[in-house]
Amino acid sequence: MGYHDTRISERVAPRLPLSLPGTLIATQGNFPCIITNLSRTGALIAMHQSVKVGSDGYLRSGPIDRFVTVTRQEKGLNAVEFEIPVTDLFVADLRRYQDSFAAHEREELIETVRSWTTGENKGRF
Repeated sequence: MGYHDTRISERVAPRLPLSLPGTLIATQGNFPCIITNLSRTGALIAMHQSVKVGSDGYLRSGPIDRFVTVTRQEKGLNAVEFEIPVTDLFVADLRRYQDSFAAHEREELIETVRSWTTGENKGRF
């Protein structure tokens, strides 16, 4: 009974629910994704395509720029483990980033619409 499965302890680690767009950059290609949750040791990402378990890559989204390994996949979700765990402070800062992300996206949309309606976007798009 001295056996301790570390995967179980990692699963009970607090997870921060998120909804951030990102990209998984792997040897098979670049995959747009949505980061649905994050802990100090990894993240769960939703993707249209699955990436093979054991594949390595980089997960990028806002302040997230981490080397990861895919540890699990099922029905459009891929669990990735960070090569180097993040700090509690990083997770807290990411929460603040997510909270301001929607407001920032809205401001960018308003600015884009304003430039379209005033004709300031000539040569763009």
